[in-house]
Amino acid sequence: MSPNAVRKPTTQEHQRTCAGSAQLGAVLALRGGMGRRHYKLLQELGRGSAGVIHLALDVRDERLVALKHLSREAVHRHHNAVARFRREVRILSRLRHPNLVEIVACGRSGGRPYFAMEYVDGKNLNDVVAAQTLTLRQSLEIARKLAEALDYIHEHGIVHRDVKPSNILIDRRFEPLLADFGLAHDKSEVDLGLTASGTAVGTLRYCSPEQCAGDSYKVDGRADLYGLGVVLCVMITRRFPKCPESMQDLRGRFDREYRRLMTRMLVPEDVIRICRKTMRYEAKKRYASARELARELARALERLSSGSRLARSA
Repeated sequence: MSPNAVRKPTTQEHQRTCAGSAQLGAVLALRGGMGRRHYKLLQELGRGSAGVIHLALDVRDERLVALKHLSREAVHRHHNAVARFRREVRILSRLRHPNLVEIVACGRSGGRPYFAMEYVDGKNLNDVVAAQTLTLRQSLEIARKLAEALDYIHEHGIVHRDVKPSNILIDRRFEPLLADFGLAHDKSEVDLGLTASGTAVGTLRYCSPEQCAGDSYKVDGRADLYGLGVVLCVMITRRFPKCPESMQDLRGRFDREYRRLMTRMLVPEDVIRICRKTMRYEAKKRYASARELARELARALERLSSGSRLARSA
């Protein structure tokens, strides 16, 4: 690191911080339970409907972090944006698992909440799939580790509700990490009224039928298994799912969108059965738990003779 990268903020930079500036090069002073920490914004990594994520330098520890904060527009446009953000911080603060992105600090700056996460040097799963380099063995191994991470959060009363490729990071060791708990539900909390009844929560292409029906607070971990099943199909076939236009589109979805293609690709029948079961319309017909799914994926890996690259579809 150059000396300039770790210098203390100037008076002018501190004034920009207090004004809530999020300009690149600005140094933000976060005040929280761990005292005051300074982060220098280096690059914007992503932007959603509510939050913005920057690559930032922790000035004191000289390490890179991913710094997430609410945009001013989100605060004004969504009346519950701050409450959702705080819930995400509470959830992440409780979780420690090798396949989950870890929170390292949280606080406020310029009147807005921020939190810092470990920076994952790698790509999101969308980009990995687009590169067309995944083998069947790698796809199953990624899914197995994510199932173990889901089992862990489900044991802690958390339902992610937005399992999809863009929320899965693949680091340089090819380890998957589940990220973005902005839509997660904590069953241990009272209903804060953050989701209106009848509102679908999640990304429709990866949502379970019960989520699409608007029963978001009634869903359990099996909704996450549905999303992971779609993700597994995407990894194996490199075909992204269609966006359902009605509940009827979700019935028989696996057979309609993926079964024939997997057969042409000579995907083993036991893997096809796993994909179909995770994407069943009725939650009670899916795997009972993420742990059960992880074990089934482990058995499929044992039966797989080699990790040869998947044949392209005809």
